[in-house]
Amino acid sequence: MRKKVTVAATLALPARFRGGVTFRRRVVILALALALGVALALSSAGPAFAEVTKQTEHVMNQDGVGYYAEDAAHLTRQTNGISIRVSVPVPQPNDYTYPAGGVPTPSASPEVFTGWAFVFNYPDECANGPGECSGPDLFNPDVEAGVYNFAGHPTGAGGNLVLTGSIQVGQPAGGPPGSTMAPLSNPEGAEVHMAIAPHGLIDPINMPAQANTPVGSPACGCWWVAEFAP
Repeated sequence: MRKKVTVAATLALPARFRGGVTFRRRVVILALALALGVALALSSAGPAFAEVTKQTEHVMNQDGVGYYAEDAAHLTRQTNGISIRVSVPVPQPNDYTYPAGGVPTPSASPEVFTGWAFVFNYPDECANGPGECSGPDLFNPDVEAGVYNFAGHPTGAGGNLVLTGSIQVGQPAGGPPGSTMAPLSNPEGAEVHMAIAPHGLIDPINMPAQANTPVGSPACGCWWVAEFAP
């Protein structure tokens, strides 16, 4: 049979025991408070790790037939944006198709290359459906498409050309005149086309503008492209 301890009996205990009882109770209360605080902090912070989706695609030849570099383009999707990394052998001067006009005579290195991302936020609205978005869909307001210059720099002959960059949700976009130029709003469901554009021999007088100016078009046959389906 458990012995009932009255308040009077407790007060009759020596001080060291009374203090011990109080101390233990305080420890328990403090531990519970800390546990509750941690639980509330975790619940308000959301998931411990944001969901990440990674895709890898081949980079097509300029004419769209065959691959220039296999498994060379990488897209990472997160709730707050996307990032792109592409690494391909450096195209050799005079050994590929250059855009018509506006390109310094290609005769040596270093040459300038830029990376472009064509983002179709709602590919279900593309004329041919998801996975088949194309240039005309940039002008369809229901698609909410935009174009981004995610990287660009000069590089010498030999080795690899590496272009990397990130695009955040809401980041202003560009595009051809008359296109919607919508910012990225659906990073996890957008269709993304990556293009490498050649600018020919570096023009020091026109740098850094040369490394972020559009050149060519989808019809020029002068881009190396990788497409990431939603």
